[in-house]
Amino acid sequence: MVRLFPILCLPLFFFHAFSSRGSVPNEESPEFHFEELKQIILQLENNSPLLSEESEVLSEYWAKVLYADSAQKAKLGLSFQGQSIFEDRPSQDYFQRYRFFGSAYLRKPVFHWGALEASSEIAMIREGIAKESFRNFLSELRTLTRDSYLDILILSEEVSLKKKAIRNARSQLEEAIEKREVKLSNLLQVEEANVALLAKQIELEDLNRSLSIALKQFAETSGWDALLLFEEKNDSFAELNEKYEFDGGVPTLLSAASSSRFRRLEKEILVESKNILIAESELKPKVNFVGGFFQDQVPLADNRDSFVRNNALVGLEVNWEIWDGARSKASKLQSLARKRRLELSLQRESEAFRVALENMRMELQSLAKRVRLSRDLVKVSQKRYAMSKADFESKKITQSHLLDAQIAFERAKLDRMQSVCNFLKLRNKYDEMASIQ
Repeated sequence: MVRLFPILCLPLFFFHAFSSRGSVPNEESPEFHFEELKQIILQLENNSPLLSEESEVLSEYWAKVLYADSAQKAKLGLSFQGQSIFEDRPSQDYFQRYRFFGSAYLRKPVFHWGALEASSEIAMIREGIAKESFRNFLSELRTLTRDSYLDILILSEEVSLKKKAIRNARSQLEEAIEKREVKLSNLLQVEEANVALLAKQIELEDLNRSLSIALKQFAETSGWDALLLFEEKNDSFAELNEKYEFDGGVPTLLSAASSSRFRRLEKEILVESKNILIAESELKPKVNFVGGFFQDQVPLADNRDSFVRNNALVGLEVNWEIWDGARSKASKLQSLARKRRLELSLQRESEAFRVALENMRMELQSLAKRVRLSRDLVKVSQKRYAMSKADFESKKITQSHLLDAQIAFERAKLDRMQSVCNFLKLRNKYDEMASIQ
């Protein structure tokens, strides 16, 4: 069987994982709105240092498959010896001569009760588990990248809004100071305005720190060190926030879907079945084919001299371990216990996965309702801001009150964006979990 080196297979894994998201509507995929994010995800395989580390695990398991397969194959060995012999003979000086020998052997397992084949199959199963773990890691990395990108987008908007709030607070402080100078306010009102300004400045510093940390973590995870621009494609993200109906995109429950842990447990059960077979074969006779060529030195009939003899042999070798101190029995009992434990875990995982998907569907429905409510809040805040502008023009309210209404309007839009992003993150996570690989 020819096996491709795992590093060459990575692009296939990436394509498979990336194309499995076809069930998500385009509008509910963040990279549909941000070409920058799409490029980041497409280049994760080459840029992410975490992915480079995981790819080495595949190389390790690929080598383990080769090692297990080697037990079934013929082994050929050569040996050469050169000797210088000194003999102490009576009534004469030391006698010295040279001697050379060579040997070759061939051994090939013939019948081991399926134990060697089972070892190879176990190595292949574990290689398959490693490949699926790699695909799952890549899927989780893409999900983390999308979520982090949206979180940074929200944090950036939070920083921008907080700066507007600080400008308004500073304006209110200046207004309070001016009023106090003409005896229209007292020192307490000035201090309260100053406290409000300082509180907002502290909040801005916290947001800036959170944004810096998020950007650094994003760069370390994705390997993308360029400046994030958050440029929309044809204002599609703005339209998503304002008009898109998310209720129609809530997915149905897929009865055929299975979790990665479920599939891994199935393979681990199969591994233990193979281990049981190996344990049962320990105390059975094993047959090997052997062949060899070797040289030795034998004396002549009168023992006065010797000659080098060439020997060749071909035959079967039978090895039979009669008793191993209950080692094979203990190994079988361990595998049986692990197999039963894994089967119980498999049953529990199936139910837990179904419940998790159902809970996520319910949460998606709740988030869709939250998006609708946040849109209603934006409409109300917009009306309030429009009325405040009219009142300001007629000098019924001050500029600080107008700025309060504007900030409330901006806050409502940011909350709407946050609700939309929460829906997108959970929707994409649902699809990653429910995809049948």
